[in-house]
Amino acid sequence: MACHPRFSRRGRTALTGAGLASVLLLAPGALALPPKGAPLPAFSANDLTDGAHASDELKGRPSLVVIITDKDAGEAMRGWFSAADAHVPDTVHRQSLITLKLPFIVSEGAARGKAKKQVPQDFWKDTWLDKNGGMAKSLGLASSRTPYVLALDAEGRVVASVHATVDSPEARTIWSALSRR
Repeated sequence: MACHPRFSRRGRTALTGAGLASVLLLAPGALALPPKGAPLPAFSANDLTDGAHASDELKGRPSLVVIITDKDAGEAMRGWFSAADAHVPDTVHRQSLITLKLPFIVSEGAARGKAKKQVPQDFWKDTWLDKNGGMAKSLGLASSRTPYVLALDAEGRVVASVHATVDSPEARTIWSALSRR
């Protein structure tokens, strides 16, 4: 590489590294919600009562799926479900996925116990949790305090997806997709 007189070797290396980082961040799949029309990827987790579940269970009826990947995103998740009552029919299933990367010293049971304190008991079976980030990995999601939200049709295909808070303009995409179901 020809040396530009304004940049030292260290400066060129830093610029090259920054360029590579920006390419990786913008590369498809770096933060890739399942695309419209795609089936929900396969994954499994236990609910807050320790019952085992698999993503195939989300077939059979339209679903609003709210996913959090950060332990401090609970309030943002609750916002989506509060708003859902005003925006989608009761026939749309509501599903919570909590997929975290917690230290090995935190047990799945301890994480479940903490989640139970924040989730009303009526929704424990519809709240799936994994402490090792397995669902996030299957879905291609990065850690974020902002929820990921999917609208699924009755066949389990994605009809809309956003990485947004409920008060963002992007929320209309989800509400529109599910109000037609």
